[in-house]
Amino acid sequence: MPRRLEFRIEKWPISGAFTISRGAKTEAAVIVVEISEGPATGRGECVPYARYGESLESVAQEIERLAPEIARGMDRAALQRAMHAGAARNAIDCALWDLEGQA
Repeated sequence: MPRRLEFRIEKWPISGAFTISRGAKTEAAVIVVEISEGPATGRGECVPYARYGESLESVAQEIERLAPEIARGMDRAALQRAMHAGAARNAIDCALWDLEGQA
């Protein structure tokens, strides 16, 4: 049975502001990844960081690029070889761990 990859951007307001030396945020923007196989759905998420050259759009493109491989059953080891470390790989990896745990 093929796997199905879905992802979406969610934005959550922060009460007040979260402030660090690089600036302040009034919302948290995350990408949620879901990988389904049969009745099970593994979930993962990530926060792209501009400091590392990431944006919501660039991370979404990285995730979408792997959809065909994930549908064919890509495992975590293959994911490590296919992607550099970063937000996109983290979200997919977490979803695969969750899916495997449910099996």
